[in-house]
Amino acid sequence: MHGACLFDRGEFFEAHEVWEERWKVTTSATERAFLQGLIQVAAAFHKLVVMKSEDAAGRLLAKGLAKLDACPERVEERGLTAFCERLRESANELAAGQLARAAIPKIGVTATSSRARSARRAESD
Repeated sequence: MHGACLFDRGEFFEAHEVWEERWKVTTSATERAFLQGLIQVAAAFHKLVVMKSEDAAGRLLAKGLAKLDACPERVEERGLTAFCERLRESANELAAGQLARAAIPKIGVTATSSRARSARRAESD
């Protein structure tokens, strides 16, 4: 959740670092792919906003989305399906040269939504 909060504040490099720390220690292939997707998405927006490199941002965003698409169960259980859809829209806008910083999607993770997901998981167990 900390990485998501950083991402939503536009601290893309910092979010990348938080997710990378988790990626380094996880042994689950699915979790690694999921985290790598988030890392690449954060790196894409860092490249776009800080380094002003639309081409590099577009490549990283495509790679990140492909990784997230490869683990739909993880995306769904983390409540990121709508976020991924907005990322696809952003990728299209970026390719057209029309993505404004204000249009960068937010993950929107809050303590309330996190508790709600935990409750849903507990009910399904």
